[in-house]
Amino acid sequence: MNELNYEGKIFKTNNYGSLIVTKYINGSKVHIKFIDTGYETVADMGQIKKGNVKDRLVATVWGVGVLGDEPACVNGKTPKEYMLWGSMLQRCYDDKYHSKHPTYKDCYVSEKFKYYPYFKDWCSEQIGFNQTGWDLDKDILVRGNKSYSEDTCVFVPQEINKLLNRQDKNQDKYPLGVYYDSRENNFQSKIHNGKKPVRLGRFSTAEEAFQAYKQAKEAQIKAVANKWKDQIDTRAYEALMAYQVESQVDPRNISPNTKVVEL
Repeated sequence: MNELNYEGKIFKTNNYGSLIVTKYINGSKVHIKFIDTGYETVADMGQIKKGNVKDRLVATVWGVGVLGDEPACVNGKTPKEYMLWGSMLQRCYDDKYHSKHPTYKDCYVSEKFKYYPYFKDWCSEQIGFNQTGWDLDKDILVRGNKSYSEDTCVFVPQEINKLLNRQDKNQDKYPLGVYYDSRENNFQSKIHNGKKPVRLGRFSTAEEAFQAYKQAKEAQIKAVANKWKDQIDTRAYEALMAYQVESQVDPRNISPNTKVVEL
């Protein structure tokens, strides 16, 4: 059958539903449109008959990510944008990842960010994207944020990203930055200066220890923010300068029953 006669014909693909031939181009090339998504492209009739044509608007990455017409590999290398995009989707939609990192279980990606071409273009316009050692951060602009989106994400140096990462093993028992020393029968607090822990003193109550930590930590955050002021996104700088450390637990519910833990 002449390719001209295939116009208007519907064909099934192996993995992407049905498509319709909309226009003859030349030789064996025809213009097609996938019925489910509306994706349009040019394909070879031989591949169409075999069902080997891909719908680039189908969510194939972690069940939600759409590649569109952007390649996942360029000249044998994975683009930085794609690695960021894939990692972001995995953190939000991979059950195995959640079993190891449960804090990401309720996180999600905006509809626009699920579309790789949009995410790729967004990255290229962001301050810090082309900097080595900078991370995509979703927590600085919006406190307690669970969404990866153009309104909540920003690129920051790892020094800033690590500064706000909280890995306090006793956070469910004591305020952030505070631990109980059973040998001395008092509360202590400390912060990390990037190289080693710095002790802030001994206190009779957890609240006093936390206030010392809060004051030191907020001063540290402001100092680092000012260090990077001329290089980071203005939104990130303003958020850091306004950042307030929160206790996370009610000091009245504290009972001294754990060992000293390095924070």
